[in-house]
Amino acid sequence: MKKRIIALGLIVVLLSVTTLFTTSILSTIKDNKITTKEEITSYLSIALNNYDGTNHLEVSNVLVEANSKIRVTFIDLNGNVIYDTLHDNESMMENHLSRDEIKHLGQIFIRDSKTFGIKMMYIADLSNNTYIRVSLEMVIFTPNLINYIVLGIITIIIIMLLSTLLMNVLSKKIIRPINDSINTLEMILNNNDSELRIKTVDDLPKIVNLIKKELERKIIQIEDEVAKNEALLKEMQQGLILLSDNNINIINNQALNVFKVSKEKIINKSYLYLIRDKELQDLIETCINFKKSSSKTLEINNRYYYFIIRSFNYNWIKCGTLITFIDITEKQKIEQMKKDFFANASHELKSPLTSIIGYQQMINNGIISDKEEINKASSQILKEANRMNQIIIDMLELSNLEYKKDYAMEFLDIAMILNDIILRYDNKIKDKNITVKKNITHCYLNANKEQIETLFSNLIDNAIKYNKINGSIEIILNEEMFVIKDSGIGISNSDQERVFERFYRVDKAKSKLIGGTGLGLAIVKHICEKFNYKVRLDSILDVGTQIKIIFKC
Repeated sequence: MKKRIIALGLIVVLLSVTTLFTTSILSTIKDNKITTKEEITSYLSIALNNYDGTNHLEVSNVLVEANSKIRVTFIDLNGNVIYDTLHDNESMMENHLSRDEIKHLGQIFIRDSKTFGIKMMYIADLSNNTYIRVSLEMVIFTPNLINYIVLGIITIIIIMLLSTLLMNVLSKKIIRPINDSINTLEMILNNNDSELRIKTVDDLPKIVNLIKKELERKIIQIEDEVAKNEALLKEMQQGLILLSDNNINIINNQALNVFKVSKEKIINKSYLYLIRDKELQDLIETCINFKKSSSKTLEINNRYYYFIIRSFNYNWIKCGTLITFIDITEKQKIEQMKKDFFANASHELKSPLTSIIGYQQMINNGIISDKEEINKASSQILKEANRMNQIIIDMLELSNLEYKKDYAMEFLDIAMILNDIILRYDNKIKDKNITVKKNITHCYLNANKEQIETLFSNLIDNAIKYNKINGSIEIILNEEMFVIKDSGIGISNSDQERVFERFYRVDKAKSKLIGGTGLGLAIVKHICEKFNYKVRLDSILDVGTQIKIIFKC
């Protein structure tokens, strides 16, 4: 590369100097030609002014004394030479009327002289009926011009030598930092080149190509990382908002969906365009100004979200504030359901427990002393204890349904299980003289036996409890569904939406009298949800209730 730079520089210098030198020579030659023209014109003017028609010799001598190389010719009107400074010239015998300078008086012509064999300059004019012609040798390379050319060639050689030396020094100074930079690039690339030599500017194309490939690889890598991050932000369930100072720098799809805005409308704008809750705004301002983390639950569009605000500082973002939030609506509902559950459970357990304690205190204090009354009180205590026991059993069953995720599944003969359960309730059915109509076909389901038994037991128990004396129950079972229809008290339209809630009872006094816990249908609902069954309720007050469980959805 260095040699190419020096060679190129020398060529440029040589062309420049040669062009200048050639131009100078051509200019000098042109000046010499102009000088010769002026000189020959001046000589002709002298001859014309001094010629009287007879003094040929005198005029010729004057001009020859002025310039020994001058030639003067006198020609008559017929073209014959009267006198010529070259007395023995054969050309004197020729007729000169055809010569250009005679035909075009006063104009200068240049041509090869037959006499001298060199280029001559001619000019002629008419005086006293005689043509006077003056000619002069065309001297292009004068001694001065030759000396100038020799000096110029020597100067060119010296300039070339000095230029070579200077460009060698300069190229070293110019190329050295380039070579250093190239070697630095080589180190950055960490190229496993087999050649362990120091890299020079000659290796620049190769290194540039390697850098290009490395940059392309890095760009692809960065694009992949960006795509991954965008995919993660898009798929994450948490809402995420990143503020740079006060402006929204990053926001994911979950956050956009919650606040029901488009990214184009709020990106790079103040978070105030997005978040309108004053308390949450204050928490964000506190985090921005004092780097203090905080959290808050906020209701947006009838759903609850838990917000966490904290300071976020990395090299790529300064004074950042990270806002994350998650939908806790279901958790809130569960918490409220737990509160309601414990409140209801406490209330439901308190009633029988109060009765038990009350009767027992009356017996212990002698308030009830008659044997028959004691037996009656003991019977009531046992009844309340059984009711409390059933509430606890149902509560444990419900809790087990909520928290147990995996159940042993097997192919069960559902018809056989249902017939066994109906048989268990035979005494209760006979006590109320209920007619049972069955349409049961053998079918098999992949299910959990314990949960299927609990499902059928609760529905049959309710159909008996809330049925009328001398009522009826119709039971249908096939591969697609289970249906139980009773002729009981029925459920009003206003209560039908709530009967599957825990501890909800249509008639609390009557339920208490017959031993209802308010958990039976809640347990049915949870079992159906666990195994993806659909439950349908149809009821008419004082006519009866039908519950349909659809196995195949």
